[in-house]
Amino acid sequence: MTALGVVVALSALCFALLDLAPGSPAESILEARNGGRPPSAAEVARLERHMGLDDPLPQRYGRWVAGAVRGDFGLSYGSGRPVGEILAETAPWTALLTLVATAFSVAGAVAVGLVAAVTRRAWVRRGIETALFVLGGMPGFVTALLLLWVFAAWLRVLPSGGLARPGEPVTLGVLVPHLVLPALALAFGHHFGTYARLVETGVGRLRNAPHVANARARGLRGRTVTVRHLLRPGLVPFTARLGVGVGGLVAGAYATEQIFSWPGVGRQAILAARDQDYAVLTAVVLVTGVIVIVANLLGDLAVAWLDPRVRLAGRTTDGRH
Repeated sequence: MTALGVVVALSALCFALLDLAPGSPAESILEARNGGRPPSAAEVARLERHMGLDDPLPQRYGRWVAGAVRGDFGLSYGSGRPVGEILAETAPWTALLTLVATAFSVAGAVAVGLVAAVTRRAWVRRGIETALFVLGGMPGFVTALLLLWVFAAWLRVLPSGGLARPGEPVTLGVLVPHLVLPALALAFGHHFGTYARLVETGVGRLRNAPHVANARARGLRGRTVTVRHLLRPGLVPFTARLGVGVGGLVAGAYATEQIFSWPGVGRQAILAARDQDYAVLTAVVLVTGVIVIVANLLGDLAVAWLDPRVRLAGRTTDGRH
């Protein structure tokens, strides 16, 4: 119920803020139809009546909610296409990009954080800290442009953007190299330094814990001690933060998709904002909010799996023993 309330509040806030934005979608549509010539006030008023934009805000929002419950988000103000069709075309590409970026981010953060936590070489730890400091102070779009310049323009080992070259069919073999750069830019341009430090802190505080020393004294293999007694409980703070961080990845996908010409909902939202296509914008914000809520829920479930104390605390709170 809490998640549903958040979604409703998010959609209402988005609807109200877009209503307060300067300009009129009807004016933008007429200007595009007239080849850039400003329309008259009468033309704008006539189209607003036809689109229902002159109705009171609560009435328009109620009409939108009634349609959204049925999966009908209305028509795009610009193209006239159903917004649901536009989301169906773009959301899978954003989901793919976000999932691959999350995998890159998790794998990299765990590897870097684990090395920083267990290494006894001071120069290695200092090098990792310096790299994380530099990466953490670099905006995500700068990371994207730097990767684009190095691997696409200078070394020319990866394509610069899109799903495929013009006229080339989108197959798995073609898609994978086009996916690498935007996924890396999204993974290492948002929260990566925070993730790695959380892994380092979580594992580091357990390195000399009694249960770890006891496991070593019992002759367990080093890999078993690291995975079962260090890494699994040490990942709890990182996992708790990861659920929130996925929202940052989705938000960061907006700029990343624009830079790499990736046809996802982020790029679609930027185009819709430019054209004042509020029907598309509202739907994109709603979908993004749902993704963030689901990611937080999955993060909580992962924390409960990694740390049995969380499950026990939940049972105690519910009155079940």
